[in-house]
Amino acid sequence: MVIVDAVSLLQPQPQPTIESLLLRQLLQAYPADYSIVDVSRNRAREWVKTADNACMPWLKKTAARQQDFLFTLPYMIEAALQLVVAADSDALPLLDRLSGNNNTLSLTHLLQLKQAPLLGIELNRTYGNNIDSLVSQRYASWSIYTRTSSSNGTGSMLPMLERGFIDATLEYRKVAERSAMSLRYYAIQEAEPFNLVYFACSKGERGQRVVNLLNE
Repeated sequence: MVIVDAVSLLQPQPQPTIESLLLRQLLQAYPADYSIVDVSRNRAREWVKTADNACMPWLKKTAARQQDFLFTLPYMIEAALQLVVAADSDALPLLDRLSGNNNTLSLTHLLQLKQAPLLGIELNRTYGNNIDSLVSQRYASWSIYTRTSSSNGTGSMLPMLERGFIDATLEYRKVAERSAMSLRYYAIQEAEPFNLVYFACSKGERGQRVVNLLNE
């Protein structure tokens, strides 16, 4: 098996994250050899499509992705994605008013507002079926900033938020909390209540063998 995405989770870290520790523990039990190749996210995904034994950890399963990859059983569960903004953002009064006492926002409503904060979205990432469908209809809107991330690390939109290039992004709270800046979080009505995480591997006979071994 060759791991070609999210390899930062397997590199030395002063304070390993929970997802890093879990992935390392899982691979320690993997009953065959594996290697790691550090390439950009986009190249990694194309590689897995054409290779016969490559895998990417820390991936959500969607119907579209199942066209290109084999998926293992889920090995981790993530809490819901949240709207993340700077703690000193000018958008806070609006967001507090819209979120009410339960601190929950309708992303559909928010993106329809003329004064909506600029939301940063990664085009090569899935945020769940409901949110993906919603933002895909509004890519041309001034309220959404899109880009394709080449990073193989997590939280790649956070530097854009730190520098003030965007007003908000969608992220797992535990990932966003690694940022050096103070942040505020809002629950999103359209977000899935939890997210299952998988290995996505090359299709074919060798890829299926890798999936079977990982499932063990």
